[in-house]
Amino acid sequence: MAESAGFPHSPTPLAPPMTELEHTPNVPSPLNPLSRAPSKTPAPTPIQREQREKKESLKKRESTLNGPNSSALGKRKANSTHAYPSPQRFNLPPPRAPDFEPPREDSMASHEPVPLEMPGSDQQLYKPLDLAENKRGYRYSRAIADPQFPHKQYYRSTSPSPHYARLSYEDADKWMRFGDNALITSNEKGWRMVRSNVCAREGTLYYEIKIHRGVPPEGPDPAANGPQPHVRFGWARREAPLDAPVGFDGYSYGITDVRFEPMHRSRPSKFFQPKKSKSKSAKAAAVAPPLITLPPEDQDVKEGDVIGLEIQLPSLNLHQKVVSGIYNPAVDVGDGFDDPAQQLDPGAETINIIRDRIPVPYKGNSYFEVLDHVSSKPMESYADRMTNLSSLPNAQFSTASANKDAIKVAPNPNHELPSLRTLPHSAMRVYKNGRLIGTAFENLLSFFPPASAPSKTMGARDGLDDGMVGYFPAVSCFFGGTAEVNFGDTPSGFWAPPAHLATTTAPQTTDVEMTGIDASGAKNGWNPGRMCRPVGERYEEQVAEDVVWDVVDEVDFFMQDGGFEGRVGSGVEMPQQVKRGGGLKVEED
Repeated sequence: MAESAGFPHSPTPLAPPMTELEHTPNVPSPLNPLSRAPSKTPAPTPIQREQREKKESLKKRESTLNGPNSSALGKRKANSTHAYPSPQRFNLPPPRAPDFEPPREDSMASHEPVPLEMPGSDQQLYKPLDLAENKRGYRYSRAIADPQFPHKQYYRSTSPSPHYARLSYEDADKWMRFGDNALITSNEKGWRMVRSNVCAREGTLYYEIKIHRGVPPEGPDPAANGPQPHVRFGWARREAPLDAPVGFDGYSYGITDVRFEPMHRSRPSKFFQPKKSKSKSAKAAAVAPPLITLPPEDQDVKEGDVIGLEIQLPSLNLHQKVVSGIYNPAVDVGDGFDDPAQQLDPGAETINIIRDRIPVPYKGNSYFEVLDHVSSKPMESYADRMTNLSSLPNAQFSTASANKDAIKVAPNPNHELPSLRTLPHSAMRVYKNGRLIGTAFENLLSFFPPASAPSKTMGARDGLDDGMVGYFPAVSCFFGGTAEVNFGDTPSGFWAPPAHLATTTAPQTTDVEMTGIDASGAKNGWNPGRMCRPVGERYEEQVAEDVVWDVVDEVDFFMQDGGFEGRVGSGVEMPQQVKRGGGLKVEED
C-alpha cells in the first residue's frame, strides 16, 4: 500500500487533434511514434508504361555498314541475301492502273510576266513543271509498269519524248529554263547547272555548244554596271552540285567564257600541248607540258562562237583495275581496248550492273528513286582552297596513311584513296569554231565505285555500279546567259566538227577505210573504243543497256522465285513496308 501511495499511476496520454495529424510525416520517426492515419481514398493504379525500344547510335550503325546485314539498315529495307550480286526487292503495293500507261508528256510553263525568249528570235524558253528533280542524295528516272516483268514487281525503265540525247529536265536546277527541244538552256539567277541525259563511261565522245547570250562580240565591257550574262560548260559527274558552275569542285571539269580558261576545283589553268615523250622515268613524268598562249581573238568565248568539247576515257577494264588497286603502269601500258573483254586480272572486281531502285508515284507519273552518290571527305579536302597540289609529292605508290583533313599525296592512279585515283590515257580537249585549241585536262579522276559512293547513313549499299556512273555533258548559266548544245544526232549534224569527226555525220555511200587514227592523231591501231564519236550515239546505247538489264533483273528474280516451279515473290520474305519517296512527297493510294 505504501508503494502504491508513493508512486501513483501516470495518466493516459490524449490523442492529438486532427490539425496536428495533417502535418505529421508519412514515415514516423523515433521521436514521434504517431503516424498519419490511413486514408479512406484508395490509392490510384500505377500507369503501365511500354518498354522503350533500344536503338543503336548513329556511330554504331555506321561502323556496321560493311557487315552482313548492311542492306537492312536505314529507311530503305529489304531482305535479299544472295551469294552473288543482285538488286534489292522491296515490299511494295501492287501497281495501279495508271502505272501501266505510257509516261505523260512534260508540262512546260512560260516565263511570267514577260516571256523569256532567245536572242534575235521569238522562240520561248520554258520551265518544266511537276517533275521529280534530282537533289542531294536522291536521283530520279522515269518508270512504267509492264505485265511482262512480274518478278521484278512489274516496273521497268522508260522515258518521255523527245527521244534523243538532250538536256535532262530532272537533272537540272529548278531555276534553269529550256527550249521546247531540250537543247537550249538559260538562267536568270546566279550560277546554276544542268546535265544531259547521257554519260561518257569509256572511249572518246564529242559534243558542241553555241553561245547565244554571253560575252558580247566586241569583248567584255569593263564599264558595265551590275552582273553580266555568262556561260560555262564541260563535263560533270553526278556528285557535282546543280547550284554551282561547272568546274566548281573536283567532280567537274569546265571551261570559262571570260579569258577562255579551263576550270577545275574553282581554280583556273591554261591549255597545253600533251607531252610526246615516251620515256617512263620519273624526271620525264615531272616535266610540265608546254602551255599555250592564246591569240587576242581567242581569249574569250563570245556570242556566236561554237565550242567543241571532247573527252577521252580508257576502257572499262583498265578503269576497273585502277579503282580495284591493281593497276601497274609497267604492265598496263595501253588504254585497255586491245585487252580481251572477258579477261579478269587477279584482284580486280567484276564489272556488274546492280540497280537498287524503288518505284514511287509523283504528280501522275512513276519514277525510280535511287540513293545517289554524294561528295566524300577526301574529295572535299581535294577541292578545298587550302589544298595546294603543287606542293604535294607525285609518288605513284604512297605509304602515307589516309587523313580526313588533309591530302598528303597528289591524285595518281595508285593513290591510297579510291576517290583520288586518276585514269591513265584520259584527257579533255577543246575546239573553237572547228580548230583545236589544246588539251584542257589530263588524268581525269576515276568514277567507278568505290570512287563514287552513296550516303551510308541512308542505308545504301556500297560499291555498286548502276550503269549511269560517268562524266555527263554539263552547262551552267549566270544571269541570263543562254547556250545551245549539239550532240550530233540531228539531221544537220555538228556545226563545226573537227577533221576526225567530219565523216561521222555525212552520208556514206561507199566503204570507208579505217585509218586507225584516234582523236589525238596517234596511230594506235584501229579499235571502236578509240574512234571519236558523237555523244548522241550514247543515247541509243543507253536505251539498249536499260532493256538488257531490265531483262537480266527479271530473269534473276525469276530464278530466285523458284523458276518455273516457283511462285511470284517466294524468293524473298519481306515482312515490313518500305518507306518510299525519301526525297519526294509521294502520292498514296
